[in-house]
Amino acid sequence: MASERVLNNYYNIGGYNNPARIGYMMSMIRNLKPLTEDEWKIWYFDNVHDESYLYALATEMFHSIPATYAVSIQECKDYIYDVMFRRTFQGYNKEKLALQLLRREISPSVQEAPKEWDTDYFIDFYVNDRNGKPIGIQLKPESFYYGRYQYVVDIKGKMKAFCDLYQTSAFVLQYSVDNRTDNISILNPAIIEEIRSMI
Repeated sequence: MASERVLNNYYNIGGYNNPARIGYMMSMIRNLKPLTEDEWKIWYFDNVHDESYLYALATEMFHSIPATYAVSIQECKDYIYDVMFRRTFQGYNKEKLALQLLRREISPSVQEAPKEWDTDYFIDFYVNDRNGKPIGIQLKPESFYYGRYQYVVDIKGKMKAFCDLYQTSAFVLQYSVDNRTDNISILNPAIIEEIRSMI
């Protein structure tokens, strides 16, 4: 069985999560508001790409991984499906919980960011400061920092571009989730206080 680290690394390097290749996953699932993962998957196959398209992506990913890792096409396919469907659906559910948490901890006026901000600046949510400028908020799971994605994508640079464009600030909130209860814990609560002091 291929390791999560190897699959994650080549998945990101190959850009298999790029919206140009698979669509704006979080935007689509937000609009669909599926009640189940199966509903989400069936809708995707009917409206975006079919299974043969994703199999072609898996084959391409397979060929990009050195043979020394002994990864199979099936493992690549399983990984792509897991990220696109199970993890996106879980992320969508967690995102709703996260919005509730941020509205409770920061302000009832916290909003989901437009999809362009998510894509261009890695801004997930925002709240306006006292002068009406949007304060960017990015949520990152604790596990994000165990992989290599932060080295593949210039997150700090993109967030700085957001701050420069809007003459504002942006913050990363790290969180963990108790999968038994779906409770979300913010791991750097001092950032919450800093944002609250600005609104």
